[in-house]
Amino acid sequence: MQNKYYETLLANAVEKSALQHEQIGQIINFRLFGNKKGFMTLESLPIGDIPPTPLSRDLLCKPDDSSERLLLQATALLGEPIGYLQESEGCIVNNFFPQQAHSRGATSDSFDTELDLHTENAFHAVLPDYLVLLCPRQDPDAEAVTYIASIERILERLTFEEQAFFLTEPYNFLSDYGPTEKNQRIDINRHQTILYGDPDAPFFRFDPHFMLAFSSRAQQLMDKLRAIAWEVVEPVRLNRGDMLIIDNRRTAHARSPFSARFDGSDRWIQRAFAITNPNFYAERLGKRSRVFGLVTEL
Repeated sequence: MQNKYYETLLANAVEKSALQHEQIGQIINFRLFGNKKGFMTLESLPIGDIPPTPLSRDLLCKPDDSSERLLLQATALLGEPIGYLQESEGCIVNNFFPQQAHSRGATSDSFDTELDLHTENAFHAVLPDYLVLLCPRQDPDAEAVTYIASIERILERLTFEEQAFFLTEPYNFLSDYGPTEKNQRIDINRHQTILYGDPDAPFFRFDPHFMLAFSSRAQQLMDKLRAIAWEVVEPVRLNRGDMLIIDNRRTAHARSPFSARFDGSDRWIQRAFAITNPNFYAERLGKRSRVFGLVTEL
């Protein structure tokens, strides 16, 4: 779907979407103050008429745009809605549902494979500040679980020395993006620390399947960090109309496997990204854009 459509949809969403005043306040409060969990949920939102879950994106047809407007309104409250060229050809709203071609793959279109804890696009210089997930349809057996681990709860289990290590030790973050497509594993020489920013309240980026350690100690501590993150996860089950907002700089998230029937009743998730400082990226990249390709340096 062309992003010119999303620009119109975004304007309509901001002016007359269905989020209530209390819900708008909750989102703004989360953006300004956060919380220890690193996420928030809104339940049973009015998402309109949802057609049967398609078998592929080529078959996606959704005349009622209520859910898209809700998603975009929430994203705009958090910052600037953006897309990536490698995600659904740059669409601002991404749709995910089980696809047989991606069975056993570690992708958002898989269903029978666990997606391990990760920060979204941890390798990318234009890192999403927030992910917003909206559920048009839960999987029929209610098996799918999203797990979220916040850095605040992880830090409680790390020693001071370990925290200092993660603030200073670089890891090589491999790219999931190629020039136009995703699900790659490319060395872009992106060396970054796991913790960054204010040492007393650090940000967090983590994607162990796309990270290379430069020493055995770095590998051992990364493995320990992954184990701790799984110990502190909070599970979230999304039902129809539920919205999950994740602080992507303070959490890692994962998804359990679930069953698929391919009969129109399968799980359907919509996703959008938000950045909070688009002017910074426009200044560093020399142009303003809502859709980004692979950016390795600023």
